[in-house]
Amino acid sequence: MTPAKSGTRGRVRGPLQAAADFHPEDALDAYPAEDWSAITVGATVEVTPSEGPPYRGRVDAKTTNSAIVWVVGLDGTGRQMHGNREGVRLLPTAV
Repeated sequence: MTPAKSGTRGRVRGPLQAAADFHPEDALDAYPAEDWSAITVGATVEVTPSEGPPYRGRVDAKTTNSAIVWVVGLDGTGRQMHGNREGVRLLPTAV
């Protein structure tokens, strides 16, 4: 029989400690919620992220409350998920 190796197996870790100055409710207020309820699936939109260059895409899907949308970039960048509290702007455009 091979002896068991000592390591992390069997060790009990304590609970994670949150940073004293971090409050999750403050993160929700970083950006005001965008209202994307008028944007329909299949619409062409100009996406302006909070960081990075803007791009054009097509709305592929969205949640029933319009809080999250999935946009497929028209320039071949793929499918991106955006939340309405991330500082992302979606403006409907003509194709």
